[in-house]
Amino acid sequence: MTEPANATASYNRPHYSREEYNHIQDMANLDFQPGLHVGDMAPDVVVSDLEGRPVRLSDFRGKKNVVFEFGSITAPIFINDIVDLNRLHGKFRDNDIQFLIIYVREGHPAENYPAHRSLEQKLSHARDLQRLENVAFPVLVDSLEGTAHHLYGLRPSPVWVINKEGLVVHKSSWLVADELEMVLDHLLRAEKWLAEGLRTRRVYAETWRELWINRSVHQRVLERAGPSARGEVVQAFGLDPVTQGQK
Repeated sequence: MTEPANATASYNRPHYSREEYNHIQDMANLDFQPGLHVGDMAPDVVVSDLEGRPVRLSDFRGKKNVVFEFGSITAPIFINDIVDLNRLHGKFRDNDIQFLIIYVREGHPAENYPAHRSLEQKLSHARDLQRLENVAFPVLVDSLEGTAHHLYGLRPSPVWVINKEGLVVHKSSWLVADELEMVLDHLLRAEKWLAEGLRTRRVYAETWRELWINRSVHQRVLERAGPSARGEVVQAFGLDPVTQGQK
């Protein structure tokens, strides 16, 4: 079912605001999607490949474990993650682990990459992302209304791992590359143990981590987004992420 036009416009907001930044900060220490936990069956969603053809998350069930991160070409923290995502894709690509990016709304829409008004525009931005950032695995595109983004949590770039059974086995509000690598290594070991008929037990764990952001990526991504992007981020953050608060 398609959301009302005003809801679609609200999701594809034209500016990144202080209110949104404050909300993200308020959610920093909380479960960003309390309706979906590790151990739950992952909700099925239909997204599009870069040619506009439909792809279902359930298409991979019984065949591959799936890793996906949400992101967009104007989201600096997500862009910073692509090097690690490409590296991990290279390590695990021959082990029935499928990496995906699901393109969602623009993190910091500006003149060059404005808020989406059509699916074709969103597809075009996603094609630029794959080409300009040399993404080595498929980029898929969420609906204009953000159906997958709403289902899996409206963080800027959450990371999810879904196993071959279709169960959520990892969720994270941001990418922690070494943690994701450990999760995938263990997932493969567990598959081997089960194939050998060994007895296993499932374990639930929660962690909290500190991360730092490469300020040069912030500068590159905001400049690419358009002239107004950096000023709007400064207004929302209360500081310039390129020159302050970064290592």
